[in-house]
Amino acid sequence: MVEIAPFKGVTYSRGEIKDHGGLLVAPPYDVLNDQERRDCLDLHPHNVLHLDYGRVYDGDSEKYAWHQRSGEMLKQWLADGTLTRLDEPAIFHMETECPNPLTGRRIVRRGFVCLMKLEEFGPESQVRPHEKTFSCHKRERLSLMKNTRANLSQVFGFFPDEDRKALSLMKEAVDGKISDMNFKDYRGFTHRVWIDRRTELNAAMRVCLKDRKVYIADGHHRYETALDYRRFVVERDGDQADPAVDYVMIYLCPMSDPGLVILPTHRLLSAHGLKSREIIGRLERFFKIKGKPFADNEAEVRDRFLSKLKKQKNSFGLYLADEKSYFLLKLLESARDEEALAREPKELAALDTVILSNLVFMEALGLTEEDLDNPEVISYVSNLSRALELVRDKKQASAFILNPATVEDILRVTEKGLTMPRKSTYFYPKVTTGLVINLLEP
Repeated sequence: MVEIAPFKGVTYSRGEIKDHGGLLVAPPYDVLNDQERRDCLDLHPHNVLHLDYGRVYDGDSEKYAWHQRSGEMLKQWLADGTLTRLDEPAIFHMETECPNPLTGRRIVRRGFVCLMKLEEFGPESQVRPHEKTFSCHKRERLSLMKNTRANLSQVFGFFPDEDRKALSLMKEAVDGKISDMNFKDYRGFTHRVWIDRRTELNAAMRVCLKDRKVYIADGHHRYETALDYRRFVVERDGDQADPAVDYVMIYLCPMSDPGLVILPTHRLLSAHGLKSREIIGRLERFFKIKGKPFADNEAEVRDRFLSKLKKQKNSFGLYLADEKSYFLLKLLESARDEEALAREPKELAALDTVILSNLVFMEALGLTEEDLDNPEVISYVSNLSRALELVRDKKQASAFILNPATVEDILRVTEKGLTMPRKSTYFYPKVTTGLVINLLEP
């Protein structure tokens, strides 16, 4: 059973939001590169990233010395009124308006933030993960949670709502009411937040969600870290452990919401000792390959190439640093019988990310499982222009361009108790950090 609850959330004070709202929030820490991290920290001294992904100084004696500073800073901001905590439990209804990078049109996604009782993952769990995680990220987040005793950012989950009951309750919470927050952030994203303290309406939402499954879209690290933190507190405090550690802060969205967009996450491969023609030669065993050469008409060729790629199932784009061409790779039917795919459950073997990892990287190019986990070998970028730029500037050797996964892909995999490879999905827009914080203490 899924158990959600309202909570006494922490938000920036009304004065801070009015004067600096758009400078206080940030994308989730794990989608930021080093320069983006510095840019967000420079936006404002009270930007939430000072808590969630703070500065590292040359004089730091420990790798995560900034975690302790985050804990002290959180206490200070609560004491001086930068942050305020609600007196009553509430559910936080949110609208995010931003451009869809796939179409250029504006989209609005609606969801709400609440607490959700933690469940260990398993066949009987109503909370389902869909991706594998990196253990190093969980260790870092656990250290931060121990120092702040807070959920500084949300897990992102979605749920089925065929009967539209949840949507009806969400509309009732916001229709005809003035939002408690309404501002545009530095990216041009508009955020509207309604803080709903009504006991009866929140109880109805709790009943509505209890028999539905929740699929984790983003924040697997946050969820698994919350499980680790609960184990840590229970081991430390025993029967005296605060029940607050049984819950995690989560943003929930109906899976039918038109603003729920999934982008692809492209793979960048660093120098690997193979020349471009050798790579093409190795891949011809598994793929029908067609080159799209360009000269001064690169933008025109790229647009035609991407348009064709979108229509092809189990196909990839390939862009190489020393080739003035885009390559379209279409999986040969005979390749589906290769051991690298045949050993996988059919639900996984049909995924582009599994085909890419197993057949391209490991079988054809000879990479290892360790290489797949090593950011020095393979890095992940959802922004296609950025991916192509890194290859064009020879900072990366090649870019493998993917089509996005679908919600149906996720359901098909998770309902079998399986998980996708890391970075199989990129849900957009990400849930913004800094709109609300959950303290894991009375």
